[in-house]
Amino acid sequence: MPAIAGQAAPAESPAHPRLRLTTILASLQRDGESGVTESADPPRDTEQTNQEPAPLTLAWNFQLPLNAPALPPLPALPSSPASGTPRPEERLSGREPAALPRRRIAAEKNDLTSRSADTARNLKVAAAGTPPLPPASEQNTPAPRPGTADAKVVGSDDFLPADELDTDLLPSQPRAAGTEPPPASAAARNLGWGLAPIRWGGTLSAGLRNYRSDNSTGSTSQVYEARLRANSYIWKPYIALVSGDFALTTVRSQDSGGAVSNNLMGTSVTGSGSLNVFPQSRFPFSASLSLADSRSDGSFSDSNVQQRRLALRQNYRPQIGQWSAAGGYDRSEITGDFGSDTVDRVYGNFSNTLDRQSFNISGDFSKSQAVDQTTKSFFVGGGHSFTYSEELQFNTSASFTGQQFDLGTGGATLSAKTQSAQIFSYANWAPSESKLRGSANVRYFQTNNTFDGATFDNRTFGAAASLSYQASRNLSLFGSAGLNFDTNNQMSSNESLGISYSGDALRFGNFDYVWFSSLSASNSTTGDGDSARTISGSLGHTLTRSWQLPEKTSLYTSLNQSLTKSRATGVGSSDTTSLTHGASVSLQANAGEALSGYLSASFSDSRTRGETTSSFQMLNVQLTGFWRINAYSELNSNLTWQMSRQASDRNEVVVVSDEFGRPVLVDTSTRSGSTGLGGGLGYGHRRVMGVRGLRYRLDFRANTNRDDSRRFGNADALREQDRATLELDQRLLYRIGRLDTELQYRVAEIEGRRNQLLFFRVSREFGSF
Repeated sequence: MPAIAGQAAPAESPAHPRLRLTTILASLQRDGESGVTESADPPRDTEQTNQEPAPLTLAWNFQLPLNAPALPPLPALPSSPASGTPRPEERLSGREPAALPRRRIAAEKNDLTSRSADTARNLKVAAAGTPPLPPASEQNTPAPRPGTADAKVVGSDDFLPADELDTDLLPSQPRAAGTEPPPASAAARNLGWGLAPIRWGGTLSAGLRNYRSDNSTGSTSQVYEARLRANSYIWKPYIALVSGDFALTTVRSQDSGGAVSNNLMGTSVTGSGSLNVFPQSRFPFSASLSLADSRSDGSFSDSNVQQRRLALRQNYRPQIGQWSAAGGYDRSEITGDFGSDTVDRVYGNFSNTLDRQSFNISGDFSKSQAVDQTTKSFFVGGGHSFTYSEELQFNTSASFTGQQFDLGTGGATLSAKTQSAQIFSYANWAPSESKLRGSANVRYFQTNNTFDGATFDNRTFGAAASLSYQASRNLSLFGSAGLNFDTNNQMSSNESLGISYSGDALRFGNFDYVWFSSLSASNSTTGDGDSARTISGSLGHTLTRSWQLPEKTSLYTSLNQSLTKSRATGVGSSDTTSLTHGASVSLQANAGEALSGYLSASFSDSRTRGETTSSFQMLNVQLTGFWRINAYSELNSNLTWQMSRQASDRNEVVVVSDEFGRPVLVDTSTRSGSTGLGGGLGYGHRRVMGVRGLRYRLDFRANTNRDDSRRFGNADALREQDRATLELDQRLLYRIGRLDTELQYRVAEIEGRRNQLLFFRVSREFGSF
């Protein structure tokens, strides 16, 4: 301070007092949240406990240096109400305790108590006319130099959320000589090696399993299982995540005759494990291994079928650049009474994006080995796209594939090999301010098939171009031309011209009506000089109507009919007339989270008359969506059913190739039909008959088409002999605390026979997994 007039100025002015200010977040609450810090004293009455939480409060703590002038005594304030709620003046005076995390309340109370004692001691000394003493924690410690910044970001070494820090949020005080250092922060403790926390748990279960099949005797099994699960991490912040699932299963079985089947008794080890290295980085690596036993997982099997699955995958993308790469290895092994069925697959891919172009390449090699056959497959493919402008784009794709089959039946060995290569490149030209549209393509296709010493080769090279002109909203003209070269380098060509016209939509009440027509002429020339000319015309119309139903649901119907007349001269001359009818109805629902789905049904009928007579009919029904019936039940579906029938009176023989490239003669004068069902339907209820904890689940799955994807390298696919074409799975579950009971009933059709499974299991969970 400056010298007062009439007094001699001291030889050296004292240092200006330094004021240290600490701000503490006392409480912060939102509506509907319980963010009040728990106090050591319980609330005294319910009314006071339910009071509105305090707003954001700042507590101020003043600390003076050693040579600061004495402060006058503070006036006494009235005590706060019995409820413990601070008065408004207390909030302003800064004596309201800060709302600190619960685990640090004791430490903060001791710190504040110590500082209050130091302040009271300084006031007493100042009243006696002596300089105030520094706090006990600062005695024998040199005073900070003027101008030195002593502020520090808490947790700057390893920034963690405030509720995860064990350090004091107040500015740290210098430690007195001879005292113990404060405990290390959470960030400092995590810098060294140590045992990571492990989350673990498990299940003990006992079950009774009954299996029946049309072509085998029934069996009853007692299944006991102990399962342990755990997961953790390696070196925070999660350089690697690890998890494991280990189960010990004991099974005792007997057939329907009561005789004990020793071959169905035993103990097996099942489970799974996974490792994810750098899961959030640019180069994550994952590895997983799983073991499964059909007797303990409710599968359709009266014998011990074990599955082993290993999967490795590595991804990489650079810090700078648009390219990425991935590679992996899969192995699936299924063993049982039939022997062993193993699939090994290695795959990889690479993609990159530059300024106006992008390209990718991928490949895989697989080997499937069963008891009676071995299949090797490989695939290498790539693509490239180039955008010259918004009006012109180029795309190219290429692939090289091959399969080798080694079949062994009745002691004889039969081998077949097929390879194919193809390149396809096309350009699309679509100027925005022109009525012209054009496209062009170049293609190459080659196959080489070898079966039992016989070889079949085929090679084709071709190019084509097309151009269309939109003369008006209704009228358009189009034309195309193409060249092809076959295995013997013989050239064939084709040209076509056409015109199409669509009428304006007409309105008849609530119906919309549109008619359309087209006329085209084509010419084709073979390598031998033979030519064929074809003229065809078509006329058709469509009638549609839509209804807007409540709850954002719409119904759409359509009827269409078309007539086509075609006449060909030259090689393969013919004169045919085709009449096609079609009808469709679809229901689209989108009522928010409660209902979202699509239901459609379509039917088409096509009949051809002339020198050849044929007919084709198809019915298709599709149900896809999700429906939340009420608060406890819901229905989901992705089901497609299709039926087709075809007939032909053309007494000709057509030569086609099977999967091995062998020529097969097909008589087209026969009549045939097929029916297919695929997809699934599920229903769930979380409170059956109003009983809390009683749950019901129904799953229906269908796949009536043949599935040979495992033979061609799909490690996730089942064996064809074990795949169910139709399956209904029902489960009733009841849970009380950690005790869970399950009753399962499954019925399925496998290879034309009916299979039934009844499984009752009681399990008890432990741990915290």
